[in-house]
Amino acid sequence: MTRKLAVLGALGLLGQHLIARLLRDPRVQIVGLHDHRHADDLNGTPWFADPSARDFVAAQTILPPEAPATGDLILSFLPDDGAQRIEATHLGRGARVLSHCEYARHQGLLLAPGLPMPDTRQRQLLATPNCTTAICALPLSLLHRAFGIAALHVTTLQAVSGTDLPGMPAFMGHDNVTSSIPGEARALESELSVLFGDAFPVSCMATRVPVWRGHTMTLMMHLNEDAGMDQLAQLLRSAPGIRLSDGRQALPIWQPETAGQDLLCVVEALDRSPDGWVRMTLRGDNLGMATAGLMAELARMLPA
Repeated sequence: MTRKLAVLGALGLLGQHLIARLLRDPRVQIVGLHDHRHADDLNGTPWFADPSARDFVAAQTILPPEAPATGDLILSFLPDDGAQRIEATHLGRGARVLSHCEYARHQGLLLAPGLPMPDTRQRQLLATPNCTTAICALPLSLLHRAFGIAALHVTTLQAVSGTDLPGMPAFMGHDNVTSSIPGEARALESELSVLFGDAFPVSCMATRVPVWRGHTMTLMMHLNEDAGMDQLAQLLRSAPGIRLSDGRQALPIWQPETAGQDLLCVVEALDRSPDGWVRMTLRGDNLGMATAGLMAELARMLPA
């Protein structure tokens, strides 16, 4: 049975990548596109996703974000400013909304890769996590189930495209590291706490760096049970969506994250410090599986 989907924020950076993914999947059908730029000429909107997705969008009527949406599920990549009001309007009409907006992660049911899927059938508002949370949730869940995590500290180096279309202006990003980003750091801390039920303390330092695509994260973990590096590597390697780097640097640098549509993260480094802390470096595509890919996957698998 084909699932019918409406997309809010269809002309934004993540909305564009979401539409491109959905169009490749015969199990879903896009039945509505909504964006606050609905009256603008599409020729004036920068397009960063597959050109075939742009051709599809150009043939559709773009509706205002608040306009009634058809279909079984609304997928929302609306900007955080005003999203809660708009999505509340759709919820008030009885629609189900899967939102990437920050407020929804605290008011709705937060879903993430690697964590058990809760019963969503009676929930109207569902949420996907911040892209940094999505990138690290799967490896953390594997390690926590196997060995237990006692404490976690994360440092993130995040691409400017993480701020959505048009993102951080190039003149601000050029040769500039923007630190710190309290909102990004607090989001990862709070979301991991929710997803793992406060099983371990989490602290984070988030930084924006002058690259367009791909987030890098270094995680320092103290495990409850001792584990050898070979055990950790084997566990991570066994999971679909995780790739362990072979040590050879690929060019362009973001290629490992974008080479596979279902690749969530690349483990670039895995070792242990002299004081026993496990150090793991991850890289993930903030425009791919961590955001648009996760939303597309959830849209397919959520029960009616």
